[in-house]
Amino acid sequence: MAVGKLFEAIFYTVSNGRIVRQFQNKTSSSIERTNKNGRVVHEEIYDYLEGTIIDIVIKEHDEYGKFWSVTLKDNEDTIQNLQFNYSSGYAAGFLKALPNIDIKKSIKIIPNAKKVNEKIKTTIFLTQNDKAAKWYYTKENPNGLPPLQKIKIKGKEAWDDTDAMEFLERMVNEKILPQLKNEKEIKIISAALDDLPF
Repeated sequence: MAVGKLFEAIFYTVSNGRIVRQFQNKTSSSIERTNKNGRVVHEEIYDYLEGTIIDIVIKEHDEYGKFWSVTLKDNEDTIQNLQFNYSSGYAAGFLKALPNIDIKKSIKIIPNAKKVNEKIKTTIFLTQNDKAAKWYYTKENPNGLPPLQKIKIKGKEAWDDTDAMEFLERMVNEKILPQLKNEKEIKIISAALDDLPF
């Protein structure tokens, strides 16, 4: 009888402008910290994640809310899954650059966080063939992307990106995913990832 592993997925999140992988126990290169829930976690921190995108889905978690789940495959056929908040600077940076990359080829995903006017501004840069992918949707050339709306929440002004995120979600579903769906393994991998914890 032949046996083998279908795939082995490695899960990452984005935090404080870095790629983060959590472990149950301490590793030789992990950093220990106490998270906001008071739980001690062990994390390895990376500057970027590299691979070919094979799927992009939106998921929802009872505790963490709505988030993007991006599945990549590296040169060694290792499956990597990167997760970041649905409505965030990370999501905006990633999604706005997507139309300007060759989705069939390997990319580097590089998160960034910096302080601007006392606020932390976050984004994700995509590079391919050692060149940064420019945003396809910009303030000067929105290409149909709706502008943010200024609203009031409990008397305070805030920017609402609901229309913009729905537009970018449609873009992924209509323009990006059809280019990926010809890979037979995607459905198998995506189904298996659905059974795994966040």
